[in-house]
This record gives sequence, structure tokens and C-alpha cells, in this order.
Amino acid sequence: MTGTPGRGWDPSQSPYASPAGTIRPSQLISSFGPGSLVQTRNDSVVVMGPDNWADSDGSYKVIHHAYLGALLGKTHFRMPYADDKKMVVSCRSFPTWGVCSNPTCKALQAHKNAPPRGRAKFKCDLCGLPLYPARFVVMCERGHLDDFPWREWAHSESKKECADPHPVLRMRARGRSTALSDYYVKCDSCGASRSCGSAVSRDGLEGIVDRCSGLSPWLGGRAEECAGGGGDEPKPRGIQTLSTSLYYPSTVSALYIPKMLHEVQQFIAEHKAEVDSARDMNLDADIAERHSLFAELRERYSSSEIAAQIKGWYEPADADKKPLTKASSEADIRRIEYEDLTAHESFRAGDYLEISSSPLGPEASGHLSALRVVGRLTEIRVVRSFTRGVAPDPYSTEEAAETHYCRIARDDMKWYPAVENRGEGILLSLNEERLRRWEGRTDVAARCAPTIRAVRQWEAERGWRRSEASPRYLLIHTVSHLLARELALGSGYSEASIRERLYCGDGYNGILLYTASPSSDGSLGGLARQGEPGAFWDVLRSAVRRSRLCSGDPLCSDDDPALKEEGGMPVVARLNGSACYACALLPETSCENANRLLDRALVADGSLGFFSGLE
Repeated sequence: MTGTPGRGWDPSQSPYASPAGTIRPSQLISSFGPGSLVQTRNDSVVVMGPDNWADSDGSYKVIHHAYLGALLGKTHFRMPYADDKKMVVSCRSFPTWGVCSNPTCKALQAHKNAPPRGRAKFKCDLCGLPLYPARFVVMCERGHLDDFPWREWAHSESKKECADPHPVLRMRARGRSTALSDYYVKCDSCGASRSCGSAVSRDGLEGIVDRCSGLSPWLGGRAEECAGGGGDEPKPRGIQTLSTSLYYPSTVSALYIPKMLHEVQQFIAEHKAEVDSARDMNLDADIAERHSLFAELRERYSSSEIAAQIKGWYEPADADKKPLTKASSEADIRRIEYEDLTAHESFRAGDYLEISSSPLGPEASGHLSALRVVGRLTEIRVVRSFTRGVAPDPYSTEEAAETHYCRIARDDMKWYPAVENRGEGILLSLNEERLRRWEGRTDVAARCAPTIRAVRQWEAERGWRRSEASPRYLLIHTVSHLLARELALGSGYSEASIRERLYCGDGYNGILLYTASPSSDGSLGGLARQGEPGAFWDVLRSAVRRSRLCSGDPLCSDDDPALKEEGGMPVVARLNGSACYACALLPETSCENANRLLDRALVADGSLGFFSGLE
């Protein structure tokens, strides 16, 4: 668990002492990150930006990752520690409207940002019973949030004005169904009422809230001018607080790799402030040769090697020796990871990383070029921004982000929230020579082209950058899913616990299937054991055999991308070839591409499949 979120932070007041609840580190960089709404036992709260969190020693684990730091323009990352006595992650009550839990009262009323000291719940002003949070808020496409206009909504269809400046509103239900249209808000003073049926429709607030307030509660109480792209002002709309479209985090991840775990690199991470100070006045070569900080390391490494490691930390480069900057992308980091992980037959660095090469037999070497058992791995996952209403572009860098990306902090901070996951995995590469011949075939290109065109259209409609959509990607992505399903049968992990990390580019390919969690130090070992000599080839052959049959056949196997395109099927139905939840689709937690670009016909189907001759 993370540190306890602070209750009701307000920039003009001291933090409240009562904790709102607890969230796990993995939730803090996913569904419950800064700017999100968290439903606690007694309230609904918005998680404040990290510039409002506790800032004391012992509240966080400081994480250094040279490549992620260069990509995101940050010096370090922080993961909150679990501490029931400290309120590390601040939050405040939102929405600030509640409904009385008394069935005969059901008063709808505003409350403060936090209950009085010593109380865990808000109480009704009329009957004294606890309030539960109102379920609507107002949102705009730029991410601003405000309370729902309950008073205006209740009177919006009335032909006469309410004379009471502070009317008593009540939330009622007709009891006919659970639909929103069954609920309505009524004013006791004038009798006006309105159904909630259209409260969350796109034009539901027209004539009531015509302009966005520009409020960002997670950044503090100040409002800002809200304007959309091209000068068009965004239209605010109502949305339910439990809606999944209210918060889409934009995250970036990377692994610790051997070149980052060099002894000099680890020394720099531990003495970052001193090395920073030394570099302000000295060249890297001078520091490596004469500075007292590196005196002990000079007994084991040459000055030139130390200088190279210092430069590699502060000026990381991609595989082609081009400096990594904020204009780079996560794909650049992935290529670095793949080349460094596969360059080592054996490597171990404490609890961070353990790699061993698993030999390939004569039959396996015709289809695979490398197989690594990753007994331990460490993944860093960082949240950098978020969107509302529309999912973020997964291929975009921060610099290329559209205007609807929301910042997680008001001030430009030197760090982002992150989580450090530990686990295990298997890394494999398909035989590159065989793969080049396969992807150059005309029948393969013809099979993949309609699916690739559909994905391109899908991305264009959302303004996304182009993904790595190619026959090569479709193949390794599908093989990854088939292997994950097969590994789940014998590894002790469920499909939802096994993630994929794909490496796909010109001249290289790789599939990392791994499991990682911040709550476990190390792993159970069941996944890594599946990669031991002899065992993995049996797993792969079994996965290929299973791919030939599906309980959804013949409908699934006859799912031809070209026929779907010719038939004018909507683009959402053309993002895959032969793939369904009975054969190739995985839980959302496992797939890095939302179960798109999959086609099991490319694996073992007749003469088309990469593994077509494998029995």
C-alpha cells in the first residue's frame, strides 16, 4: 500500500488529520493517479498533484533511471512508501455535493472540502445522518472539473423562478428501474423538478452551463482560462464520477538493463547530489581521474571507463549513439533494452536483474534466434499526464502531446510519480533471417494489408501518431499472446498477471513475457522455469498447435480481413484478423496494444504461417 492520502488538502488551510483511505503504488500511476477521483469508504476524493504531496525524508523511495529521465526531462522519480502514520498523498473531497443517506430525507446539499476534525463522514444539515457523494460532475475536453449545477438543473425546466435563494433540493427515485431517467432532483421550495436522464448527454447542460469554469481541483483552487484548439471554446458536459472515461493516465515504462546496473552507474545514483556538484565545475574526465568521490572505484576501473560511465548517465544515447532527449520516444528506449538484454549470455545485479541464456536445439534454432531466462527483472512505470473523455495517444511523447493532455502538477517539478515493479520473465527472438523471408512474401503482405489500413484509419480518427503496424508486428504480437495463454497453464500465474513487452523494428524483434508487482520482492519462479532448456520449446510447440483450432471456428478462422474491408464493416471490427477471446485475445492488463493487430492465421495456418511446418 502507498502512504495514506491526506484528507481534504486545501492551499489555504493545514492538512486535515483524518485519512481518506489507502491506495496501492500501482494504482497511483494508473487508475488513481493525480487528477483522478477515488471512491473511498465514506467519500469521493480527487488526488492532488504531486507538488501538494508530503515532502519529507522517508516518505518516498527515490528512483533514478537515466533513459526515462532523459526522455521525460526529469532528474528522478518517486514512489511513496507505505506509512499509516503519515499522509503522503494529499487529496480533497470532490465533488463537494452529497446526498443524505436517510431514505426519507435524501437532501442534496453542498459541503466543505473535508469533514470537521475527528469526523470521517459528512453529515446532513437537516437530519444529521451521513452523506454519500453526489454522482455527477462537470468536465470539459481540456480536463477541467467542476461541481454539477444541481440548483440550476432542478429549475431548468420550470416556467417560474424560485424565490428561495437557498432552496432545499432532494434526490428522488421513482422506483421503476435503475436507469438515470428514474432519478430526479426536486426543489422543496417551489416544487420544480427535473429527471437526471439527460444529465450526462453531450448537450445536456446546454443553456445551463455554457462556458467551462476552468477549475482544476487537483492543482489547487485557482481557475484558468479555458480555450480549445483553434480558438474554439470546449463545451462542458456532465459525467458520472464512476465513469472510466473520466481519467486516462499517460504512462511510460522502462526496464533496468545491464548497462544501467554497472557498478559506477549505481554509485552515481547513490551519490547523485555530490556528482552533480562536481560536474558543475569539472569535466567528466577530470572527475574520473582525480575526484576523491571515485577514489575507491579507480582501484577496479580505469579513469576512461569511469568517465564513459559518467557521460552515459548524464548524456544517455540510443542504440545509434544519438542523444536521448524529450523529443525521443519510448521506442528508442525499447531498442536499447533489447540490444543490451540480448547481448549478455549471463548477467546478475543484486535483486534488480538476473539473465541467463537458454540453449536452443537444432529444431528450435530454425525458428528462434535467442532465448533468455530472466530470473529477476525490475520495471519502472511513470505517470506523466492524463486525459479525460478520450484515451491518450500511446505513441506520443510529451512534446508531441495534444492540447487535451492535462498536467499532473501546477509547477514544473523535477520528478514524476512512479512505481518500481519486481518480477521474472522470458525473452525470445524469432529467427531474423527466416522472419525477413516470411514478411517479404506477397501472400503475407496481402493478408496483413487490410488490418494495417484499418489501424491507420483508427489512429487518424483520433489524431494519434502512427504505431508500429507491419506484418512483422502482427506476427510477434500474435505469438506473444498465444505464448502468454500457454504459459499461464503451467507457470502458476494467471493470464491477467502475465504482461507482454514487444521489441519490433528494422532488423530486430523480441518478445518479453513477464510478471511484475510492487508488492513482491522477486518472483515465484514459475514463469522463468518455463524457459529452461527443453521446456520452452515444448511450450512453443503446444501454443502453435493450439492456434490451429478455436472453439469459435469456423467463424473465427474464416475471419478474412480483406472480406471485412470489402464488405464495408466499421473500422473497429477490422482491427484484427482471426482472433477472439477463445484463442488469441488477452485481458487488458496483459496486452500493450489493447488487443489490436492480432491474426493467428499468420502463425501456423497452411503455407501462410511462420510456423506452418511445425508439428
